[in-house]
Amino acid sequence: MTDEELQKEIQDVCESIDNLPKSDKSLSKEERKCRAVLLLKKELLDKIKDAREKNDKNAELHHSMVYGLLTSWGETHPYLMSLVQSNLRWSAF
Repeated sequence: MTDEELQKEIQDVCESIDNLPKSDKSLSKEERKCRAVLLLKKELLDKIKDAREKNDKNAELHHSMVYGLLTSWGETHPYLMSLVQSNLRWSAF
């Protein structure tokens, strides 16, 4: 992902978050799930951006991989969402 694509993704996610109602009480269960996914996407994109600015290739690769998992599988599999939110690192070996 290039810097321009990263900026565009961040902007798109921010716009999507802004389009949701501000109050959690007025959100349905599905909208709350969507909001949680969007907030997690924004957090991961910000971490990728910070890692690039610090020239930390390991952190950038890790967060990019987690973002890829989230965008392809996380929205449909709640257990994977829990794994992504736990921020596990698979470099223990």
